[in-house]
Amino acid sequence: MARVRVYRSRAEAGEEWRRLGLPEGALDLSEIDLGRFIFLDSLPPEGMEVLGKELAPHGGTVLPCHGPRALVAIPPLALGALVPAEASVLLRELQDAVRDRYAGEPPAFEWKGGSLDLSRPRVLGILNVTPDSFSDGGRHLDADAAVARAWQMRREGADVIDVGGESTRPRSMPVPPDVEWARIADVIRRVSAEVGAPVSVDTRRPEVARRALQAGAVIVNDVSGLREGMVDVVRQEGAAAIVMHMRGEPATMQNDTGYVDVVGDVYAFLERRVRDAVRAGVPRERLAIDPGLGFGKDLAGNLAIMSRLDELRSMGRPVAIGASRKSFLGRIAGGGPEDRLEASLAAAAVACWQGVQLFRVHDVKETVRTLSAVSAMRTGISPAP
Repeated sequence: MARVRVYRSRAEAGEEWRRLGLPEGALDLSEIDLGRFIFLDSLPPEGMEVLGKELAPHGGTVLPCHGPRALVAIPPLALGALVPAEASVLLRELQDAVRDRYAGEPPAFEWKGGSLDLSRPRVLGILNVTPDSFSDGGRHLDADAAVARAWQMRREGADVIDVGGESTRPRSMPVPPDVEWARIADVIRRVSAEVGAPVSVDTRRPEVARRALQAGAVIVNDVSGLREGMVDVVRQEGAAAIVMHMRGEPATMQNDTGYVDVVGDVYAFLERRVRDAVRAGVPRERLAIDPGLGFGKDLAGNLAIMSRLDELRSMGRPVAIGASRKSFLGRIAGGGPEDRLEASLAAAAVACWQGVQLFRVHDVKETVRTLSAVSAMRTGISPAP
């Protein structure tokens, strides 16, 4: 699956091309003014050769980068003029990426018996039923307090209530599945039945996800990227899923935060997981992707992702982010978790402007208002009253 890359300057392009191992002078830097480039983040050498021969008559160039990655440079009009019926699978992927990256209509996000309309940004209100989450741990351990908070977030404009029973903050230790389920069981049941909003379950354990879906949840928010057992649960229960990138486990994920290209590497991971889920029988319309801010990324990696979120739209799936109150915001704007509202809203605004559709947040009322304003300015359309 291809990823559209638009550079902001010649300096940015030159630095990235050197880092990715492109031969000096292989592309004229003046070409960045002509339009977009397309990366294939997991392309074997034989595919590179086939695609190069196919694009050469149309002015396209395919250049190998470090690892199984290739950069395609082709005038946008030439790519659009190629007839899909006569194109190879790889060439159709390039065309699909350009179409999805610039699509005017949002992608579908569905589950058995329901869907989420993404014609406007949607907010997932965070409800942590944990003693040790980094921002609100211990506040909603009591089921009554948790349900009351869900009601409050719904009144403030939350579209989905995202319930979690295990902290996955950096260096956190795993919680036994039975303990995780015991924390959230009553909350999932009551919020699903009483609050009137779809419920997502924030878990990386298939057995917990299955119980939650059978208790009323409709979305699995999986920080571990929808591994094989979780794919089976999502397919069998007819759920939707948010597939997130994380390197390693929460206890170890910050031990290795180096990437060749953080956006490309994250994209390749998410692409593989989406492909695997679809091959296993999960409808593509039931999958969203999340780059996993703060999960195995350092400050530079998080900022690179935030500045290039629009590239993730090339996959044609809804894009979700969870930047709310995270430590990288404190490092650039100051303050502890309770002091990061302004930075969290700035992150939501930047993401919304780039076409992100799903926002997992602590501060629902303020985020809903921010997204409403940014969306109106981005589209030029006043929000409905």
